[in-house]
Amino acid sequence: MVKSLPEKNDISNQDYQVKNPEWTFLKETEHYKVYYSGNHLDSNFIQVYVPNNPYRDEKGKTKAVIYMHGFALCMPQFYEKHLEELVQKGYYVFFPGFQKNNYPENPEVDENIKNSQKDLVNWSEVIKFIQETSKLISKGKTRSFLRRIVVAAINVRIFIAISFIIGLISVTYYFVDQKYGKHLIKLIRTVRYSLFDSPLQWIENAITTTNTAWEMLCQNDTALEQGETDFYLFGHSLGGLLSLSWISYIKDKSEFKSQFYPKQILVADPAPNTSLGIPKTVMLVLKLLNSSFTSGAIDIKKTGLSIDVPVAILHGDNDKLVKAAIWDKPGLFSKKSNFDYIASGDKKIYFSLSDKSQDLFAFHNQAVTDTTYFNDALFKKFGGVKHEPNAYNDEYIWSGLNLVIENQVKASELLDKFPLKTIKVVDKLPEKTLNIKFIVIGVLSLIALSGLGYFLWNQAII
Repeated sequence: MVKSLPEKNDISNQDYQVKNPEWTFLKETEHYKVYYSGNHLDSNFIQVYVPNNPYRDEKGKTKAVIYMHGFALCMPQFYEKHLEELVQKGYYVFFPGFQKNNYPENPEVDENIKNSQKDLVNWSEVIKFIQETSKLISKGKTRSFLRRIVVAAINVRIFIAISFIIGLISVTYYFVDQKYGKHLIKLIRTVRYSLFDSPLQWIENAITTTNTAWEMLCQNDTALEQGETDFYLFGHSLGGLLSLSWISYIKDKSEFKSQFYPKQILVADPAPNTSLGIPKTVMLVLKLLNSSFTSGAIDIKKTGLSIDVPVAILHGDNDKLVKAAIWDKPGLFSKKSNFDYIASGDKKIYFSLSDKSQDLFAFHNQAVTDTTYFNDALFKKFGGVKHEPNAYNDEYIWSGLNLVIENQVKASELLDKFPLKTIKVVDKLPEKTLNIKFIVIGVLSLIALSGLGYFLWNQAII
C-alpha cells in the first residue's frame, strides 16, 4: 500500500540551490527528482533519487535503498533503470560512488575524460608524505626513513608502469578503435587508483556520503526527519561484498550504527573478497609494500561473521568473473564455503540458470541494465553486455528486492515467490555434466604424445 506524505517542505530546484549549494539538481519527472553531490575523483560522489510520493508501510515507515555498484561501474547509468524502478515505487535511493575514478558526474553534459593535474598526482598526499618523512629525519629514525623512501620509489614505479600501459593503449587504439581504447583506459585508471586505496575506505566513503545526503533530505523535509525509515542494502559484484561487510564495519562506528543498520541485504554476483581476480604476484608485492589495498582488504570469511539480518545472494550460473561455485563449494583446503561464513540464520543463495536456446545468459552483469556507455566488445570481457533490462532483471533481481522491501518477505524465503515466466531459478547448483568432447580431445592428445615419445625412443633420438 502506498500512502502520501503529509504536506511538507518540498525540495524545489530553486530552493535547493539556495539552501544546499554543494548539491546539483539533475532532473525531475512526474514521480521523482534526482540530485547529486561531490565528484568521482574525490571518491565522494553520490546521486540521490527522491520520490514525490514516498511509500509508507502500515506502520507509517518510509523505505530507503543504499545501492552499491560493482568494480569500476561507478556511474548510476549502469543501473539507471533499476534505480528509477525503485524510486517510482516510492523508495528513497542512494547511489554512492565510493571508488575513485575519472568518470564524468553528468555523462550527458561532460563526456570527456578528465586529464587535469589532479587526475595524475594527488599533491595533498605528496605534501603529507614529505612532512612525515621529514619528521623521521629529525627524530633520527634512519631505518624508517629509508624504508619509506624505498616503498615510495616502488609505488612510483608501479604508478609509472600502469601509466605507460595506459599511454601504449592510447596510441594503439587511436588508430584502431578510439572508443574501445578510451574506455579501456578508464577501466585501467580505476584499477590504478584502487591498488593504492583501502577497501575499508570504500565502505566509509559510502556511509559518509549517504549520511550527508540523508541530512540534506531531512533538512528539506521535516516529515522525513521526524518519521522512521527502514534502510535496505543492495550491491552488485564488489558492491555486493561491501554490502555484506557493511554491518561488520558500522558495528565499530556508533554514530552510524542505528541509523544505517540494514533491515535486510540482497546482493547480486558478489565477490567473496577484494583480492579476487588480482594475480598473486601483484598481491605479494602490495603486501610487501604494506599497501592500503592489502592492509585494508575485505574478506567475507571475516566480515560475514557479523551479519545478523536476512541475506540473499542472487547469482548467475554463467558468471565467468565470480563463478557461482566460489560461494557454493568449499575451497581446496577448507571445509566451509564462503557462504557458510555468513553468520545469519536467515540466509539463502539462489542461482539463475542460463537458457542458450533463448539467448539468455546468467552472466556476471545480470544486475546491470545498461553498458552502452562502453564499447560492447570491451564489456563482453567484463561480465557481459546489457543494452536494456531483461528477464534476469524483471523476474529475478528487481522482484526479489521489491518483495523484501514492500511485502516484508525474508530474503531467505524468496525461491517460490519470484514471478518467473522466462527464466529458471534454483537454490542448488546443478551438477555439471561431463564434457565428452573435451575428454575425447584429451585422450587423443595423450595417445598422440605417447606415440611420438615411443617413436623417438625407438629411433634412439631420446
